[in-house]
Amino acid sequence: VTGFDPGAQSQDALALWGLRIQLSIIPMISMLIGGIIFWKYYDLTPERVIAIQTELKQLNLQE
Repeated sequence: VTGFDPGAQSQDALALWGLRIQLSIIPMISMLIGGIIFWKYYDLTPERVIAIQTELKQLNLQE
């Protein structure tokens, strides 16, 4: 798609741009979407934190 040639001595500008997108922008967008979903749908109130900590202590998973 971007003209990447694994056997080439150097890559052209389009191939380098494609690598940058695949290694930075796509993961960044995925993390942003995941963070928004987590923030919107995961109920983490102070009361919920205390309940989780209590449950972890009962299971001996928290010091």
